[in-house]
Amino acid sequence: EEGEAIELSAEAVATAGIVTAPAASRRLRAELETTGSVDFDQRRFAHVSPRVGGRVESVPVELGEAVRAGQVLARIDSIELGQAVGDYLQSRARAELTRETLEREERLFRERVSSEQEMLTARAASREADAALRGAEERLHLLGMSNQEVAKLGYDQPRVSIFEVRAPFVGTIVAKEVTRGEMVEPQSQLFQIADLSRLWVWIDVYERDLSRVHLGDGVTVEVDAYPGTPFTGEVIYLGASVQSETRTTRARIEVPNPEGRLRPGMFARVRIFDPHTSGDTPGTAEVIAVPEAAVQREGDRSVVFVALGEGRFEPRTVKLGRRGEGFVEVLEGVAAGEPV
Repeated sequence: EEGEAIELSAEAVATAGIVTAPAASRRLRAELETTGSVDFDQRRFAHVSPRVGGRVESVPVELGEAVRAGQVLARIDSIELGQAVGDYLQSRARAELTRETLEREERLFRERVSSEQEMLTARAASREADAALRGAEERLHLLGMSNQEVAKLGYDQPRVSIFEVRAPFVGTIVAKEVTRGEMVEPQSQLFQIADLSRLWVWIDVYERDLSRVHLGDGVTVEVDAYPGTPFTGEVIYLGASVQSETRTTRARIEVPNPEGRLRPGMFARVRIFDPHTSGDTPGTAEVIAVPEAAVQREGDRSVVFVALGEGRFEPRTVKLGRRGEGFVEVLEGVAAGEPV
């Protein structure tokens, strides 16, 4: 209870490893504590859909698999693609034929064997065929075929109706919603791919704390899965408006995650370090502070134990202020110099 001192023998103090430190005046680098949630880096997150409809012939990847950019995720047998390839090959053959006809008519016209009208008719037919070929080729590009793939097309090429769904970038398959044999459409979402090497943490910053948060501020993030293991990052986005209901602004933190330990959806405890008000900043007010480890939580109150000497410790309810570098400001409850 408040004011009732606890007495411990010297042996008990030593066994418990109790040490004391005086409440002392110090300049704290400003820190802000809040909570947030881990999310995908939406710049490196993609829903993967096919460009064409058809029947899924094979799915050579599994959920959770790491994939490289351009890796085949699924193969789709598409009537639409087959028809588009057929139209292209026909257009290419017609363009080649009309081009040869034009060259012949131009030669005959120069030799005064053919009339100018016949040459102009051949030229118009060639231009029309070239336009149709460009349209057929553009359709293949819209369906996902590269210039090299189009150039290799021929009547003797097998399985031209197979469309390959490929990974847009290096990442991990975080959702797989396709099975072999099913029918899919261009609007079907087959996979979700995310680059998990960097993640975002979303936090809400109260209006009263906005002056202490800036783009580029350093941050540490802790999650329950790895207690005592902070992850470092920085503030990369600060909302331009304040929500009228909560009086908060959304802020986003970017955190490197090379070992993949952080996962989207995790609850995170966040500390933001404001370099604009460091301990060396002129005019920074000194505060009375104690080590964070000296503060105990009892229900909704914070308590420190003041050492009275001879193994006696008095509990004090304290009102706390800012935190920083392992210390916490004491606004009420402990005086400067008292050992806690």
